[in-house]
Order: sequence, then C-alpha cells, then structure tokens
Amino acid sequence: MGRGSYRPTDETIGTNFEATLVIQEDDLGLLIDTSIVVQSGPQFEWGIWIVPDEFGTYSITARGTELDASGIGKMESVPHIGMLWTEGGEAYIAFAIFALRDSHGVRGFVREQSSTLTWELALQPQQQVVTGGNVVSFGPRRRR
Repeated sequence: MGRGSYRPTDETIGTNFEATLVIQEDDLGLLIDTSIVVQSGPQFEWGIWIVPDEFGTYSITARGTELDASGIGKMESVPHIGMLWTEGGEAYIAFAIFALRDSHGVRGFVREQSSTLTWELALQPQQQVVTGGNVVSFGPRRRR
C-alpha cells in the first residue's frame, strides 16, 4: 500500500492517489501487480515485470490500462533508477526508488507529447502471514 501524488510540472497543486502493489518474486525476477486509485478519478492497473539481464542491468516491462512501456533499470543498490518508454516514443518515464526510514519511496517524471508530470509515492509495507497445515512463517512481518 502507499499514497502519493502527481502534478504537471507547470502547476503547484498535485492530485492525490492511493496505490496497492502486490510483489511476487521467483527465479526469473519480480512481478508487481499495481492498482492506482486517483482521488475523485479513475483507477489504473499495471503489471510490471523486472528481470535481470546478462549485462548487469534489469529489463523492465509495464503493461496496463493507460500505458504500455518497456525499458531498463539499475537495481543492484539504492537508489534504484530506471527509464521506460512506449514503443513509438510517445511517452517516457524516469524514476528512482529510494529508502525511507521504515520503507521505500518512488519518485519520477512522465513526459508525454505536450506535457510533463512529476509524481511521488511513499510505500507502507504490509505482508500477509503465511501459514499452511502445521507450518507458520516467523519472518519479520507486520500484521494488519
């Protein structure tokens, strides 16, 4: 879960949104299912895949309701940085993921044909307690 805002770079008042991210990791990389609900507005959803490549960088693909983009990232140390672009070059997205006291934040820009948006998101981690039969996970988790 997280809360954030976005605004055109030529304005001073932003629009708030709430985000839900479900992160799954496997042997190939990360899958992040993302849902964003804009204050008094629409809901957007994306599937984001982050996969290490053979060159020491990460391949990033985002497919969703408003924008499909692919790109590259450096994810081996904080701050993580990345850049995505649409296939025809109509939009570019630059972002950084950085450490907060108890979590992470994400900040970036979206450049479309005639406008540029800046956005930021503060994440509030929530983990589900994993149980199964007579097995309980004792990892450091917050229960809500």
